[in-house]
Amino acid sequence: MNRFNNDEVAIAFDEYRKRGVIDHDWESWASLFTLEAKYVEHFLGEFRGREQISQWIVSTMEQYPNISMWMEWWAIQEDKVALYIWNNLPDPTGKGKRYGFPNTTYLRYAGNGLWDYEEDFYNPADAERVWQEWFNDGGRIDTPADNTLRGIEDWAPEVPSIVVPKEEVEEEFRKYVRRGETAVQTGDWSPWADQFTEDARYFEHHYGKFYGRAAIKEWITSTMGPFPQMTFPVDHYVIDGNRVIALIPNCLPDPTGSGADYSFSVHVILHYAGNGQWSYEEDVYNPQEAESVVSSWVKAGGSIS
Repeated sequence: MNRFNNDEVAIAFDEYRKRGVIDHDWESWASLFTLEAKYVEHFLGEFRGREQISQWIVSTMEQYPNISMWMEWWAIQEDKVALYIWNNLPDPTGKGKRYGFPNTTYLRYAGNGLWDYEEDFYNPADAERVWQEWFNDGGRIDTPADNTLRGIEDWAPEVPSIVVPKEEVEEEFRKYVRRGETAVQTGDWSPWADQFTEDARYFEHHYGKFYGRAAIKEWITSTMGPFPQMTFPVDHYVIDGNRVIALIPNCLPDPTGSGADYSFSVHVILHYAGNGQWSYEEDVYNPQEAESVVSSWVKAGGSIS
């Protein structure tokens, strides 16, 4: 049962967004976390408690006065908020060149206007590439931020505008999950790929972008082949119209039987196109973390096919 109504969570989220994205008042922003809150940043580390979160965010953002932020979308469901935010750098060339990368975030509301959990997902290699290109093109610490910047055009397709009941979207997402489970059991990923439209797009933040069902099928088959033991238990999901945002750990079984955890988290974004099919998927995560998990698993006795 949900402890909070959406209006309360929305009001708290508006304040979160104002203090951080709009005002860049990071000390005040950090005060919106509970004293025992946990913040997971899949590249820079984990921070526990409001004081540690505050120290980290204030010192970190002081190093990046050039960054402006823009939230492309957000979705609220019960005590959860999922959001997609752009980190933008100003154009030092004066030619309209774009320097930006997005990350996704999962927030959990704790009541009284406060949050007790945040988890951020992005590929650090994208961030490093953008920063290096910006610097090479003349960006400097005194280059002023540009708050007019938004997302990069055609980064992702529009969410289909068809009107379908939420119950249909939820049921189709359950089928999406079951198809993944069946693919793991059988080793055949074709039925899983067939749930995408023929012209679907798939953006995997490490492997790249795939256009069309055939390309998605070829990629998923070759990628999952070496890992027939990997499972994908859903932590939670948020439904926003025809968009589904799910936190899906990628898990490898403990080869020692000691109960050790060999998993990494992926934030998955899906667009439902109707008729039981999906027109878009985006997987956001830190590939360096994934490589570390797989390496540790192999050292513990795991075997890649």
